[in-house]
Amino acid sequence: MIFKELEIQGFKSFPDKVKITFDEGVTGVVGPNGSGKSNLSDAVRWVLGETSARQLRAAGKMEDVIFGGTRRRGAMGFAQVRLTLDNSAHTLDLDADEAVIGRKYYRSGESEYSINGQVCRLKDVYELLLDTGIGRDGYSVIGQGRIAEIVAAKSSERREIFEEACGIAKYRYRKNEAERRLAAAAENLERLRDILGELEARVGPLEKESAKAQKFLELSAERRTLEVTLWTDGVHRAREAVRRQVRDHETAQADYERFDREAKAAESEAEEIRMQAQQLTVAVERLNGDIRSITQQISGSESRIAVLENDILRNDESAASLQQEITAGQQDTAEADAALQRHRAVAKTMEAAGEKLAAEIEALNAELARLADASTASGARKDSLRAELADRTAKRTEAQVAQAAAEAAGDTARQRLPALEQSARDAAAQLEETKQDLADTVKYRQTLEENEKQLGNIRSGLELKLRSRKAALDEADAAEQRLGRELDAARQRLSVLRELEKNMDGYQNSVRAVMRAAGARRLRGVLGPVSTILKVEPGCEVAIETALGGALQNIVVENEAVAKAAIALLRNDHAGRATFLPLDTVQPGVFRGRLSGTARLASALVQADPRYENIVSNLLGRIIVVEDINEASRVARDNGYHNKVVTMDGQVINAGGSFTGGSVQRSAGLFTRKQEMEELRLKAAKLQKDCIAAQEKTDQCKEQADVLQAELTATASEQITAANDRVRAEAEQKRLEAAAAQLETAVQNAQQQMDALQAALNDSRAKADAAALQQAELTAQIEQLTAELSRIAEGSDSFLTQQNQLAQALSAKRLEQVTRRKDAELAYSQIAALEQRAKDAAARRTALEESLAALAARSEACRTEIAAIRKAKTDSQTAITQKEQAIREATEKRLACQQKETEALAKARTASDSREEMGREMARLAERKAAAETEYDQTVAKLWDEYQLSVSQAEQLCVEFDSLPALRAQVADLRGKIRALGSVNVSAIEEYKEVKARYDELSRQVTDVEESRNELSRMIAKLSAQMREIFTDSFRAINENFSRVFTELFGGGEASLVLEDESDVLACGIGIRVAPPGKVIKNLEALSGGEQALVAISIYFAILAVNPAPFCILDEIEAALDDANVVRFAQYLRRVSDKTQFIVITHRRGTMEAANVLYGVTMQEDGVSKLLKLDLEQVDATLVS
Repeated sequence: MIFKELEIQGFKSFPDKVKITFDEGVTGVVGPNGSGKSNLSDAVRWVLGETSARQLRAAGKMEDVIFGGTRRRGAMGFAQVRLTLDNSAHTLDLDADEAVIGRKYYRSGESEYSINGQVCRLKDVYELLLDTGIGRDGYSVIGQGRIAEIVAAKSSERREIFEEACGIAKYRYRKNEAERRLAAAAENLERLRDILGELEARVGPLEKESAKAQKFLELSAERRTLEVTLWTDGVHRAREAVRRQVRDHETAQADYERFDREAKAAESEAEEIRMQAQQLTVAVERLNGDIRSITQQISGSESRIAVLENDILRNDESAASLQQEITAGQQDTAEADAALQRHRAVAKTMEAAGEKLAAEIEALNAELARLADASTASGARKDSLRAELADRTAKRTEAQVAQAAAEAAGDTARQRLPALEQSARDAAAQLEETKQDLADTVKYRQTLEENEKQLGNIRSGLELKLRSRKAALDEADAAEQRLGRELDAARQRLSVLRELEKNMDGYQNSVRAVMRAAGARRLRGVLGPVSTILKVEPGCEVAIETALGGALQNIVVENEAVAKAAIALLRNDHAGRATFLPLDTVQPGVFRGRLSGTARLASALVQADPRYENIVSNLLGRIIVVEDINEASRVARDNGYHNKVVTMDGQVINAGGSFTGGSVQRSAGLFTRKQEMEELRLKAAKLQKDCIAAQEKTDQCKEQADVLQAELTATASEQITAANDRVRAEAEQKRLEAAAAQLETAVQNAQQQMDALQAALNDSRAKADAAALQQAELTAQIEQLTAELSRIAEGSDSFLTQQNQLAQALSAKRLEQVTRRKDAELAYSQIAALEQRAKDAAARRTALEESLAALAARSEACRTEIAAIRKAKTDSQTAITQKEQAIREATEKRLACQQKETEALAKARTASDSREEMGREMARLAERKAAAETEYDQTVAKLWDEYQLSVSQAEQLCVEFDSLPALRAQVADLRGKIRALGSVNVSAIEEYKEVKARYDELSRQVTDVEESRNELSRMIAKLSAQMREIFTDSFRAINENFSRVFTELFGGGEASLVLEDESDVLACGIGIRVAPPGKVIKNLEALSGGEQALVAISIYFAILAVNPAPFCILDEIEAALDDANVVRFAQYLRRVSDKTQFIVITHRRGTMEAANVLYGVTMQEDGVSKLLKLDLEQVDATLVS
């Protein structure tokens, strides 16, 4: 097993995750002081389970091992170390080839250990590493400055490392555990014996009491069974009586329900018919509203048609104006076409004349050339003069032609310039007028847009208001209908209740007989039932009805004589029984209890005429009313259960302490009915006012909606008119913009032509003047040459004459040619102007035709809308006729429904009378049924009170019997036997069982603990013997190796280990005796520091020789040695590294030389350690990360 890898993260000066691999042999860790070398050995001790922060060179808190941060790095939140061991030989008790022991600690104080990734306890890590030498207390990690402690420690303190080395640590651990368990067993045994002694004194007496109690229970159970049989028989008889009454009552109930269903069906039919009538009324109102809406729409459509017809008229006027403009444009176009044809004819004529003149000029040039050829035979001077004369003549002719052309061009420009100026002025004036019209049109369009936008906002506001008013109208209409339905329902219910009150529904037959006799004046002095003379506070009806019970129908009379007469009447008419309350005999009730909390007397919750004061006090003066059953229980207890206490929801605690409750019996609900009638009367009055207010609100909402609808229609018409005006204004704006653009183009063209003509005029004048000057100069020169030539050759006059004539003719032809060319150019320029005018006229006509088509389309749209509106108007008239017909039909149906409702109400009254008669019968049967149920309930309650048994449970306990007297005799005999037993402690049975079971259990536990104690004692003796044998053998071997290693490291001398008490080898101290070469040492303190370190190293190597640890981490243990001893230490280390893997933290060169691999620890960054690996065998250095 070797140490393969160490992974550190966040531990002390190693914030980054660092993995360090170790091989067999010696691995050295070097670095300057403070670089973090020793943190590696601390990390190993920490992961192996070190729990003392001081042993790890921390400040006293375990969280100090977490990286605390630097100036550049923040603090870590946890520290984590993983140590990987090679377990291929399965030295450790793990089913894995590797053992990875991990530990993680958080700043919050949470800590966890793990083995191969599984979370475990520190105890698991400790037990895994026992006797391997690498545990928390082992000798595999020797910290900085700790090697000398082997020598400096007391003899008793050296035992731990020697026990670990001897391999008895696990035996010591097991022995300590066994001794702890033995002490606990002894303590437990003593406690169990004390308890057992106490129980022995209780078992005997309890056994006797238990037997007596068991006999008592058997007799009691037999008696209980017989008594339960008696009670069950009574329950069965009472149940049968209840069933008979229930059957009779159910028959009457069925008849009552049948009459009730008939009455309700008739009432429901009447209600349904009434609802149908209301729906028909609502439908009539809705149809009338629809007719009003359609009428408003028709009136709005008339105004809309007028607006559209006005728009059509305006469109037609605009179209006529545009058509006139198109016609005028067509005339101008025709005139321009005629002028264009004329100018084209002139241009063609001028071109033909020019071609003819060109031919004539060509002929004259040929003739001149011929004359020149004929005169070639003359002399040189003559030829020279003639040539010069011909040249001057030709140039003069060209100058004449140029002068004539310039004058012709100037005349043409002067002729066209006034017309162009006038045309430009007209176009400018027309452009200014068009721009003014365009500005007015734009302003008018903007005004229309603003008006249209304003009308749109007004329309939106009106639509929003109209929606709000319509919603309010619908809500008011719905509220009116709802209130109407509620009013009808309240009136109908009030009518039914009044009818019931009139018929004295809910009263006993005897009460109705007395009241009918009083109404028929057969009895005088009858004031009425109690329910008619009392007025109850709202909300207290149920409590008062419950408090009065049957007394609610007692009849109040003037005096005793009236009561006797009424009783005689009932007896003679066989009309039943009744209770009478004469004013002169009834005495007031006296309340002697006390009230607390919300408790009040029932008499304080009613109001009556003062003369009925004694009756109210007699009936209600001793009854207490409270809020709920809990308070009722408290008040009844406070008053000694002498008074009847009633809750607001009808639960009762009777005088004497009995409780009555559940569903409330209301004695026909007479007070409730009176209260309901009063509430319905007030509700009907309020609903009547609300209906009138709702109707007024509905009418007001209708009127407001109608006004808003009219305003909305008018606004919509104005908005449509404004939109049409805006569209026309936009079309006019486009037309004026196009006209303005055309006029601007015309003005620019005219100006350009004027500028060109003026430039041409000026140019022509300059050219004419230059040509005239040149012509004068050339004429003078020609005259001189002609004179000289005449002198030279007077005989050639005919030739010269002819030549002059030809030259003049040629000049004239050229002038005529120039004139014709200018006329042609003028004609072409006029043709171009006329063509441009034709194009402008065509564009203008196209724009006018588009505007005309748009107006026609708008007019057609208006006509289409008018047709649609008129069709809708016709349809609306038809709809009005149909709705009026529907109103007539609905009115007829409503009248029929009212007739049916009257018939249904009559049928309901008939069924109601039959139902009331059956109700009286039901009341009589209900009284009988209630009496039978009361008897049954009392029997069942007594059964529960006596035996806590329900009927079904009691039936299961019943036994068969021949007769009731024999059964009662058996019960009496059993009661005698039970009395003969005397005093009985029934709880002794269970107490005896519990004590006996506990006594037996404790006896068994005592036996088990004694056996466990004996087993532990034997195991401790066995472990002690094994430990003594193992320690003795191992100690002898360590002593021998210590002597040998000491001699080798010191170069001689003697050394031995001594047991201070050989009779107690497992507890005595261990002494060290040494004698270095040439010295006699009596006390180890006499040794120097280096010698003490070397002695400790000798002991350490002796231990490793006997029990080699898989790996050892030695932190600067040779620091105190000199160089020679370091060399010996290194050599010995190298020699024993084949059995143990060494990781040596050192500053000494000799130790470094013995290492196979060196790790350098540096702090390139303050407070952060880095590792550099140097393989000395391959001379390869790499940075470890």
